[in-house]
Amino acid sequence: MTSVKPPPAAARALLLSAGLLNTALAVLVAAPLPRVPLLVLVAAAVTSWGLLLVPPGLLGLVAAAAAGRRHPWCAGLAALASFAALVYGVMPYAAALGAAERAGQHLGAARYFDGVNYAKVPARGRSVTYARVGDGHGARRKQKLKLDLWALPKRHAVRHPAVVWVHGGGWNKGHRSQTPEWNRWFNARGWSVFDVDYRLAPRATQLDQIADVKCAVGWVRRHARVYGIDPDRLLLAGSSAGGNLALSAAYTEGDGRVPASCAVRDSSVAGVISLYGPTDMRRLIAGTVLRRDPMMPRLMGGSAAAVPARYRLGSPARLVRSDVPPTLLLHGSADRAVPVGQARELARRLKGAGAPATYVELPWADHCFDVNWGGWGSQIARAATERFLTTLERSLYPGKGPA
Repeated sequence: MTSVKPPPAAARALLLSAGLLNTALAVLVAAPLPRVPLLVLVAAAVTSWGLLLVPPGLLGLVAAAAAGRRHPWCAGLAALASFAALVYGVMPYAAALGAAERAGQHLGAARYFDGVNYAKVPARGRSVTYARVGDGHGARRKQKLKLDLWALPKRHAVRHPAVVWVHGGGWNKGHRSQTPEWNRWFNARGWSVFDVDYRLAPRATQLDQIADVKCAVGWVRRHARVYGIDPDRLLLAGSSAGGNLALSAAYTEGDGRVPASCAVRDSSVAGVISLYGPTDMRRLIAGTVLRRDPMMPRLMGGSAAAVPARYRLGSPARLVRSDVPPTLLLHGSADRAVPVGQARELARRLKGAGAPATYVELPWADHCFDVNWGGWGSQIARAATERFLTTLERSLYPGKGPA
């Protein structure tokens, strides 16, 4: 019985298609982020769900092996591209597995496709206005600032710890409850969450945004009894630009140069968590594509040479003291938007100052790795966050564990 062989043209087309597909996938994972918004979303999706590269990589290798003798050049190119895609699909798991084992964690492969940690709009029925502030440029018109309540049910004689969560979005986009899975995760561990909005660039500067975060913290502290939370166990947390604002707000507490944007008595926190947040604005802008972004001078209120104090006040790495709140830094080693050196530098400075801090570098993880809620980076980040919360509960506030 003779086997049916595909026509030469069809075989070449199959090999070229496999090669081009795997080349595109590998490039989206390895190359600098493209400037086209749609491609950025595709690149983020492919990177966050790296296991999706394994099937096309394997198919490409099988096709190359089957047709290698008849079409050696096409097969060789297809095999090379497929192998690259396969590496980018498998290596993140291998690296994460090693990191998890060293930390005594377990990675659950079955949880890899647990869901997407992203919401297009704020949560319904949870919003309250926490302040009315100017638009950032001295106008008399007031802008409403809102937060979404993810507060646990109030119980008699019980005070829950709480998190003020600050969303990301490059300082000019994003909204409250943008990453709802984190809010649900904190709730499941006995922590109430207040997911806040702040004024966005270019109408507001970074210092305006830091002031809004302080205002939100002060509002939560003032309403602690209303929502049954313990103001002494209040954390600030945020991702990307939100991580930068959370760190800056926590580290400038009591600094009269960055007052809250509303009247508050106290905007202090017991700890701060940053997921892939920038820590040095001058270096970030000078060393990435942001140097060509016309919004950045407006965000910062001028150039680094003209207003150096503004850059310093928005750069947590320049604000380190021994008495800053306990800090958890979570950053991917393959972050293409905020270089991992930003987190490493802040971690080094915190250690040098003797400040309580934990730095967890997530192998092969890119920016916004937690969009894939079940991904390797997300699993490690959640375990590290849980350890951080437990440490705070036990060492700083004994006897006040989550109810």
